[in-house]
Amino acid sequence: MVRLLAGSIGSLATGVVAQAIAFILLARSLGAAQFGELTTISAVTALANTWCGFGPGEALRRIVSRDPARYAEALGHTLLVILVTGTVLTVVVVPCMFFAPGIHSGSRGAWLQVLLLLVPVNVAFPSFFSLVENIFLARGDFKTANLINGGTGVVRALAAVAACGLFGVTSLDNWAVWWAAVHVAIGVVCVALIWRFGRPQLCVLRRELWLGGSLAFSSFLIMLRHSVDVLVLSAVTSPEFVGVYGAGRRLIGAALVVPGSFDRVIYGKLAVAGRDGPQSSLALATKYLPYSVGISAVTSVGLFLIAPYMPYVFGQAFVASSDVVRILAWTVIPTAIQFLAFDALNAAEHHKMSTVVSGVANAVGALMVVLLGTSNGTSGIYAALYFSDILRGGGLWLALNLSARRQRHVGAY
Repeated sequence: MVRLLAGSIGSLATGVVAQAIAFILLARSLGAAQFGELTTISAVTALANTWCGFGPGEALRRIVSRDPARYAEALGHTLLVILVTGTVLTVVVVPCMFFAPGIHSGSRGAWLQVLLLLVPVNVAFPSFFSLVENIFLARGDFKTANLINGGTGVVRALAAVAACGLFGVTSLDNWAVWWAAVHVAIGVVCVALIWRFGRPQLCVLRRELWLGGSLAFSSFLIMLRHSVDVLVLSAVTSPEFVGVYGAGRRLIGAALVVPGSFDRVIYGKLAVAGRDGPQSSLALATKYLPYSVGISAVTSVGLFLIAPYMPYVFGQAFVASSDVVRILAWTVIPTAIQFLAFDALNAAEHHKMSTVVSGVANAVGALMVVLLGTSNGTSGIYAALYFSDILRGGGLWLALNLSARRQRHVGAY
């Protein structure tokens, strides 16, 4: 387990560091205003991506981990859902962002080009990459899965180095062309890697649509809570400040790779234990909880210590990003606690309960961000973010314990 965790953290950290390098180069080359526009696009498309495929990675890994013979139908189902939902989401998001006021003040033609390139790439391709990664995770091939995850970040970083460092890209519309091209290239490589496992059996698994829909809704509310601060700032402040805030939030998001990699390693064990119900999932999740808290606490301390060096990395225009990192560094701990309970409920196929609890907590958190953010600015946003994380973590663990208790009572009866 330690070896697998080290490999998972190493690969994910490689991808995150590579992406951080890319964001640094983009922040310096595009400037705070255009980087703020890119941050807004990323926030909106991240929300849309939560619906693309209805949790394709979780569904395929859970199905194939339990019965490898169902690989073809699981693959066909997830590919079909990714294609349909990705197309619908792109058709909805592009016009909404094109006509949204205050996001972009330059050429409307260039803005439309940026949206047509970035939106479909950011919405659909991450779901496909996640699917390919989980195909190898379900087969126990952590080495290839790590290579896919880390390699994707490295290739994106190399694209930023080439675009900004060698070809002098300084505009968002030119960068959008590079971003779309590199994702198409990665997609071709991913298809080549999974081709040997056999062709998909195109079908729709109705039960997985309901389970995936519940997971997608929950993921949407999670991402809404994580993105609503950027959206609120986009409405009440300048793109320059959104870029500064976005740089700090990027670093916090990158740090979540550490607890996320831990959950990535143990989810297969949770899925197997979940066949016996939430009581087994709770026992295993409780066993792993101290390790998750310890790992995330070390990560938070590291974030706090490196925060003052943000201006040296991103540039003097991003001085205020240091304060963002110092204040939000400790959100990693409650987030890690959430991850574990959320995965334990889903592993026991209690998607509906995890969706309801997570959805209510994140909806309340998002509302708090909007209310406190519009009335108190960034200080209100910070308070609402902590409130939401603690509320969601406590609610999910309570739901997991209640589900296990209910199972014990039914068994005793």
